[in-house]
Parts: sequence; C-alpha cells; structure tokens
Amino acid sequence: MSEFGILLRQLRKNKKVTQRQLADWVGIDFTYISKIESGTMDPPAEDKIIRIAEVLGAEPEELILTAKKVPTSFQKLIVENKEVPVFLRKASDLSPAQWKKIQDIISEPEEDEPS
Repeated sequence: MSEFGILLRQLRKNKKVTQRQLADWVGIDFTYISKIESGTMDPPAEDKIIRIAEVLGAEPEELILTAKKVPTSFQKLIVENKEVPVFLRKASDLSPAQWKKIQDIISEPEEDEPS
C-alpha cells in the first residue's frame, strides 16, 4: 500500500466517509478510490487531490507531497526564482546542522519593516 493510499484511507475513515461518497464528491469512480487505497493505482491528478483535501478537511499540499507530486504553487516558485533550483541542487549535500539553521531561519517571526 502506498503512503498516499494509507493517508487517504485514514483521513476518509476519520471523517466517516465511504469510498463511494468520497468518489461522488470528488468526481471520480469509487473503484478508483479503492484502488488508490490498496496501492494498485497511482494517486490522481493535483486537482482531484485538492478536491479530496477539501472534502476531508486536509491540507492540500500535504496530500500532494504525500502523493510524491510537486504542487503547482511550488513549480511556479521554482521557475520564477533562479535561486531555488540552485538551492535544490545543493540541498542533498547539507548537513543536519545546516538544515537546522535553515529551519530556524524559516521559523523566525518576520520583523516589521520601518514605516
């Protein structure tokens, strides 16, 4: 079973939603939901994952990333900011201490700009 299928089943059951109900609300065949959950089919396209997230009250980007897809919002950032691809190429070589520094920077509250 895929990580996405496991998460989908867990979210669906937590909301007490049947596969058929979810499929109807998302606009896909209920057998597809079953196959995704069992890991015999790949996750759906981003628009369907976003709709699943809306129906189940989940974070869309979390589901998209769990499906091993790059959210469209990330794709735009990568294409429009020339530093992002450079960072991504070097990211696999970062040490745990360097990742911690990055996490600390990201977690810092932004300072108000002077008026």
